[in-house]
Amino acid sequence: MLIRSLLLAAGLAATLASGAWAQHFGGHVELRDVDRDGDLKVIAGSAEISGRIGEDLAVFGGSIVIDAQVEGDIRVAGGNVTVTGTVGGDAEVAGGSVELTVDIGDSAEFAGGYVEYSGTIGGSLDSAAGVLEIAEGSVVTGPADMAGQSITLRGHFLDTVEILAQDVVISGRIDGDVEIEAERLTIEPGAVISGRLEYFGPSEPEISPDATLANGVEYTYRLIELDWDGDQFSDIDFDFDIVPPAEFFAVSGVAFSLLLGLLALVMMPKGVTRLSTKFRKHPLLAPLIGLFLLPMGWIMLMTAGTVLLFISVVGIVLIPFWWVFGIFLLLLAYPLGAIAVGDCIFNRAGKPNPGLGMRLLGMAVVLILSAALWILPPLAVIASLILSWIGLGSWMLAAFGRKDDNGGSPAAASADTSV
Repeated sequence: MLIRSLLLAAGLAATLASGAWAQHFGGHVELRDVDRDGDLKVIAGSAEISGRIGEDLAVFGGSIVIDAQVEGDIRVAGGNVTVTGTVGGDAEVAGGSVELTVDIGDSAEFAGGYVEYSGTIGGSLDSAAGVLEIAEGSVVTGPADMAGQSITLRGHFLDTVEILAQDVVISGRIDGDVEIEAERLTIEPGAVISGRLEYFGPSEPEISPDATLANGVEYTYRLIELDWDGDQFSDIDFDFDIVPPAEFFAVSGVAFSLLLGLLALVMMPKGVTRLSTKFRKHPLLAPLIGLFLLPMGWIMLMTAGTVLLFISVVGIVLIPFWWVFGIFLLLLAYPLGAIAVGDCIFNRAGKPNPGLGMRLLGMAVVLILSAALWILPPLAVIASLILSWIGLGSWMLAAFGRKDDNGGSPAAASADTSV
């Protein structure tokens, strides 16, 4: 019952904090009929979002489906991305497969393996994609700079167009000047190019007699090398500001540390008691030992164990488990330090041996106070390090110190050393 209540409280705290910051994190996030005036940020394995976002929307995940009215900017990155609706500001979208049916008020930047766009772009367009298709009926108001393997333009471009690609197909309308570097250029029936058309490539363009070229075509023979080494993305400047704030890490860290500390209290009560006793008797020595063990001693220990396992050959398969144990050791030191400090406080208040409930309360108070220091991140880092030093140092004293320090018999004390 206690574990269930603790997990419920931790989850509620994280949820409330997430709602306050308008940030959502999870395996699958589903937000239907959102009506929000501020920003919204989502990190998830998959996400489905619909409704109205009054300011900016940022989403990062595996599979993303958005059908929303975004009054600010939109930034999306994922494996499979589908976006419909309207965007009042800029749009930055990247993914393996991207399908966009959205009107964009300002500029747009697209990147991906396959990108299909339908809608109106109020500003410029910058795109780097393996396959890019601008659908019929689409309108790009500002200049367009595109790079890719295959680019098909069926929409209406009101300004200049620059293209670097292997294959280029034009069947839409371009009012401004056009500069194309490609291995093959095909201008289909119905295409209209009002400005100047310059084409550089190893083969002459294929131009339909039903196409309209106001100034003809200026063709220059040139070998085109497209190794797709990433230079095509040099003009694409994505700014996915989806990093959670410090408060999120503080709340999540407290919840996770509470869970680890509770497991230690439930599974190893005698060991935790001995650890707390050691810290009360050696309040300066314990953190000093922890200071040495973090990180220098820890690195030496992990390296030595790895070398020994590697030399034994048979133990090679155990090396990953050894490092998992080492990381768990570091994570557990923090809540153990909070337990030791909490016990010390209760001891001075006249409770020399607090029970499970009091220890849990003391640990929670110390962890929360430590997390509250995130208003000044340097203080929070210092507090976390000190608690970790105390926890790890007290742990080592309990494991390798004199067995009768806590007043128990040597046999009983020996059983208490496992933490």
